[in-house]
Amino acid sequence: MTVFDQSSAVGESNGTSRSSPPMRVAITNPFVWPHVRRGSERLLNDLAIYLYQAGHHVDVFAMGPDDAEENRGGVHYHLFKERWTWSRRQLNSLHYFAFHLPSVLAHHRLDVVFCLNYFDAYAALRCRDKHDLNYKVIFLNVGIPTRRYFRAVPLDWWFMHKVLQQADQCLVLSEFAHRSLQEEFGVASVIMPPPVVTDAFSQPPRLPTASEPTLLFVGDVDEPRKGAKALCAAFARLKFEIPALRLRFVGRVSPETQSALLALVSDEPARQSIEFLGVGDVATLPALYQSSSVTVLPSVWEAFGLVLVESLAAGTPVVGARHGGISDIVQDQRVGALFDPEPFTLQTDAVDALVDALRQVLARGKTADIVAACRARAEYFSWKTQGPAYVRLIESFRPT
Repeated sequence: MTVFDQSSAVGESNGTSRSSPPMRVAITNPFVWPHVRRGSERLLNDLAIYLYQAGHHVDVFAMGPDDAEENRGGVHYHLFKERWTWSRRQLNSLHYFAFHLPSVLAHHRLDVVFCLNYFDAYAALRCRDKHDLNYKVIFLNVGIPTRRYFRAVPLDWWFMHKVLQQADQCLVLSEFAHRSLQEEFGVASVIMPPPVVTDAFSQPPRLPTASEPTLLFVGDVDEPRKGAKALCAAFARLKFEIPALRLRFVGRVSPETQSALLALVSDEPARQSIEFLGVGDVATLPALYQSSSVTVLPSVWEAFGLVLVESLAAGTPVVGARHGGISDIVQDQRVGALFDPEPFTLQTDAVDALVDALRQVLARGKTADIVAACRARAEYFSWKTQGPAYVRLIESFRPT
């Protein structure tokens, strides 16, 4: 899962302009790359660099291992030591961040605060009201908003309610999230897909394409909703049809999860064809994508599905659940297939539907036309395509 550094950002920052005076932009999120490595932290890192290279002054406010001030290639990071680190949802470090951030923001002259979480969005609005400031607050909901998530924690519902009512702009990552926000909260939003660093995945392969057909899963194997259990069951069935088929898991996996997944595969040769590669080095991901036949993400409640875009950038088709943000990515059979995960609770059990989708994509193979279609679809989500939209949005709030 690749992020920008200062040199790589230059290549994908076309379409931005420095002709107008720079704006003072803050980007906020409870956690920050590389201390935490998820989609929102990756987006924070990349957006900060992209805006800086578009000519704006950028400050980042987040929690880190210690109180620190850092300059990362022109972007100023204000990190606060994480406190209240107990795991209770009712009161934890996220709430500490929400209560601490207003006093910090009050000392900075800002035009826009771009928030990646409702905790910091609430803090930005509270600071603005308390100190009579005039910056604008943009809230990007990086998850899928549902009312039931907030039932157990009324304080969080209060934060979210205030943010949705008072933010100057509410953004979501997908059509699914857009519908959910409208239906469950009565709030309109703008869909802004998270731009993806695609260049690293479209370079010439570092490894030859595997001689055996290979399924690749990239993600947190330990997280049930990601669908590793259904994938193992589907693989066991397909292995009888395609004896050379292999399955690779890339991502965090505990010994307990690994044992439970292997127990789903009764045939010993099939078990021997499953590899758990662990988290590994992100530099190896392009080669893993390129050398695979299909990248599979049988996940439900997926906010977007960045790994699928990375796979497409590498020219490898994908299979995903028709749920959450994944549906926005796979809209052409040349780039992959979707399966219906319903009904499900914590994770999908739709093994038959997953097998059918995998069978279709494997049968189509990786022809030159399919590789080209995959890469063209990935380019739609690249920083070159989507990055300027983020800049235009932020610059639309330029003070007059």
